Amino acid sequence: MTSFRAETLACEIAVLRALEVASKRSLGRRTRGTAPEVPAYLLHTHLKIAATHEDCDKLLIGAWEHMTIVLPESTKLRELCDWYVRELIVTRRPHTRADLERVLAVAHE
Repeated sequence: MTSFRAETLACEIAVLRALEVASKRSLGRRTRGTAPEVPAYLLHTHLKIAATHEDCDKLLIGAWEHMTIVLPESTKLRELCDWYVRELIVTRRPHTRADLERVLAVAHE
């Protein structure tokens, strides 16, 4: 497995974890139990959990800790993944590997 491929897979896991963390943090009393059949990493596609990138700040606290452990020297990758997750949340789009790979390609330019 190439280094780029391994990085991409690590980033994908971190992105899914961040989406899960943000979705779970966004649930309040009135929305808890909404769409119970929807996996947490996709909940942002069913509920508007943030309107702006800044609104995501509280939702993503601690979401990147595991990525920092696995890829400690990859600040640029972490920043790109963070931007990507915030964009997905705000636009209510699901994650795709192809979209993530396009975003991560910037780190290797």
